[in-house]
Amino acid sequence: MITLRCDVGVRDILCLAIREYAHAAYPDGGSDCARVARYTLLELAQLIDDGITSDRGHVEISRRPRAMVKAAIVYYFDRQDAESGAASARQRELMLGMLKGTAVTLDDLAAAAAVDHAG
Repeated sequence: MITLRCDVGVRDILCLAIREYAHAAYPDGGSDCARVARYTLLELAQLIDDGITSDRGHVEISRRPRAMVKAAIVYYFDRQDAESGAASARQRELMLGMLKGTAVTLDDLAAAAAVDHAG
């Protein structure tokens, strides 16, 4: 199991990243395997969404979708970088750190964004 630790703001970003990736990587009309992967990711996003609240800052998820969650985070920041023309190395590092148990807050992401944009 992986314990994701974050606040509600980071949870929202993570769930958005997972959902966007699920639809982009596994679009409707794909193979049975693609449909299962999309379904798994969408269910995972809902589990995280339901599990992390203002009163509870962590949720346990299976290790199985770890690679897909990592890909979703990378995809999210790749799109963000392409749209803004900026880099997000520190933000990515923080978000990916959650897969190793690191706690992340929206304030942490804001500080990382400041570092990313500074240089």
